[in-house]
Amino acid sequence: MANHAPQPVILVIDDERGPRESLRILLKHRYCVLCADNVDAGLDLLRQSQPDAVIMDIRMPGKTGLEGLAELRRVDPCVSVIMLTGFGTLETAQEAIRLGANDYVCKPFDTVEMEQVIIRNVQRTRLERTHRNAERELAKLNRQLLEELDRKQSMAELGQKSAELVHDLRNPLTVVMGSVEMLSDQLAQSRERLGTQWPETEAYLEMIQKSVNRCKELADLWLSLGKRDPQRMKPMHVRRLVEDVLQSVSPVASTQGVRIEMDMDDTDGEIAVDSIQMLRALHNVLTNAIEAVTSKQGVIRVSCRRQENRVEIRVEDNGCGISEEDASRVFEPYYTTKKLTGTGLGLFITKKVVEDHHGSIELKSTPEVGTAICIQLPLLDRPEVASA
Repeated sequence: MANHAPQPVILVIDDERGPRESLRILLKHRYCVLCADNVDAGLDLLRQSQPDAVIMDIRMPGKTGLEGLAELRRVDPCVSVIMLTGFGTLETAQEAIRLGANDYVCKPFDTVEMEQVIIRNVQRTRLERTHRNAERELAKLNRQLLEELDRKQSMAELGQKSAELVHDLRNPLTVVMGSVEMLSDQLAQSRERLGTQWPETEAYLEMIQKSVNRCKELADLWLSLGKRDPQRMKPMHVRRLVEDVLQSVSPVASTQGVRIEMDMDDTDGEIAVDSIQMLRALHNVLTNAIEAVTSKQGVIRVSCRRQENRVEIRVEDNGCGISEEDASRVFEPYYTTKKLTGTGLGLFITKKVVEDHHGSIELKSTPEVGTAICIQLPLLDRPEVASA
């Protein structure tokens, strides 16, 4: 098989035409040879071609080889430099080595010796560049690892603090639940004496009771994260799931002047869900949509469609939208477009919940047009449910 590897490049810098041409003829069959008659022209070729070795005369008019060597090292610290000297003095060669040359050859040079010196130094250049590239890659990987460890540490600390916070929240939630139950009882007793005079109050009280119960369930769920409980997965109608979450966000949407439209096809089905987790996931999506359209007093459209053995829940808004870069990162932990109020965990948790239910989630957004989030979940294969 033919070797298609590129030829090594040799740069010759010498003010004398004779040595330049001799080296070009000697090396042209094995190398790509570039020639320059002064240091500045040689430096220009060095920047353009990144040679594998440089052969440079020490004694040149204007800028000498030793002066050029210092500049050359600033441009490319890896390339091997072979100095040519017509004097053969040890002091000159030692000075060149001290300034960063890798080898030296005396004029007039022996062709066999020159070829051996070039082969050795081309190999050295390539090894040095490979070593430098490996060091850069290792440094990059090390930075990425440290950043990942920082994220993991932050998530671990957040988990610990969250567990403590949730544990502390359960006590006041229990008090609120007890108080709501007492109010319900008192309202029921008043109804016997005074009749039904406060239907809206009863409805609000019932909504508060449901919301507080859900908060307590969420607190219990948060404390048990990481402890999978298959018994939580229960069959649930898609319509019921969507209606429940819409009921929980409707008061917020109403106070913000946001209209929510619901569009469900005639075919309902059941999915196996941990209702607490899935309600939390959909609540995150709808809350984001409400915040996105509040300034416009806009519209949110929630639709459900059955697609063979899956159901698609789609939430669309006509809000501010987000950029393509933000859209590609919204499911990352701690990444948020709400710099002052966001934690960057809402959609991260939503994605995890959906994937735990063997589903998928996708976000598409256009700035100043709106955002659409599509969640697909597998339907239960229960023909009797479908017929009912």
